[in-house]
Amino acid sequence: MASRILVVSPAWLGDIIMCQSLLKTLKHQDPSCVITMYAPSYAHCIIDRMSEVDEILENPFAHGQFDLSGRIQEGKKLKALNFDKAYVLPNSFKSALIPWFANIKERIGLKGESRYLLLNKMRKDKNSFARMVNRYVALAYVDDPCVKDDSTLPSFDYPSLITHKPSDELLARLKISLDRPLLVLGCGANYGPAKLWPPEYFAQLSLHFIKQNWSILALGSAKDKETVNAIKEHIKAQSADALEYFYDIAGQTSLTEALDLVGACSAGVCNDSGLMHTLAAANVPQACIFGSTSTKYTPPLSDKAVCVESTQPCHPCFKRTCQYNTYACLKELTVEKVINALNSVL
Repeated sequence: MASRILVVSPAWLGDIIMCQSLLKTLKHQDPSCVITMYAPSYAHCIIDRMSEVDEILENPFAHGQFDLSGRIQEGKKLKALNFDKAYVLPNSFKSALIPWFANIKERIGLKGESRYLLLNKMRKDKNSFARMVNRYVALAYVDDPCVKDDSTLPSFDYPSLITHKPSDELLARLKISLDRPLLVLGCGANYGPAKLWPPEYFAQLSLHFIKQNWSILALGSAKDKETVNAIKEHIKAQSADALEYFYDIAGQTSLTEALDLVGACSAGVCNDSGLMHTLAAANVPQACIFGSTSTKYTPPLSDKAVCVESTQPCHPCFKRTCQYNTYACLKELTVEKVINALNSVL
């Protein structure tokens, strides 16, 4: 009988995409296993593009919400599904409660918030694995004493999301033409301003590629509209005619529509964000900008991605805002550096 595996997914889109490497590893180890992702509803459409996932269940709890009685009820519902294993990917105490209440025999995760009673198979050596994706994959080898660090972790496959050609209806609604190659901008980051490359830099980069007969696709959520508008104002000040080739669709697409549009792009430039990981999983060449964060922890998982990283003495601080209010880590990453980096993978 096939092993039934529950995977309690992370909350953030980039982490959800990175954890696909764990799913691929589990399927390699046991091709007959049935993987169920327990994930926030917003991410189901992206998880549905992971061929390794057999079923998706909704995690109804908001990020940070405890609700003990609700988690007890969720555990009772999951208990009836007879899972053999649970992989708990968030580090929080509360994320491990539901598999515990579901009485799942093997409950596996990284050492986190005092979860010794809730998890019965725990990796306490997470700091031996530099990258987040390595920590996820290492959970598949929790019973293997030979897997102790990055040097002993077996090789694994990078995330790879299924993409479809954008429909004519979608292109018409967004007024996008594919007559010129598309460069997608990942100019947002929910994490905070310390990840945001300056809008004037994105504008200069956009003008450079428009002059090279590209079009620019500004993707993102409604939260990114302010940043995209700032980019457009900088472009308009230098060359209003160039805006004909700048497609502002921030907040106008679903996640899967955005994924399919990304798949139609020839290149991208992204902040360290969920969209960066989406481009990587769609196999799109890109230059990635790391200001306050580090490529050692959450780099794009793609051979077609190149990173441009700060050299400031305070880097990486992993703060949401600049403690010195200078954002020097981002400003030192010039447009010329990013263009040269992207050209190296085109």
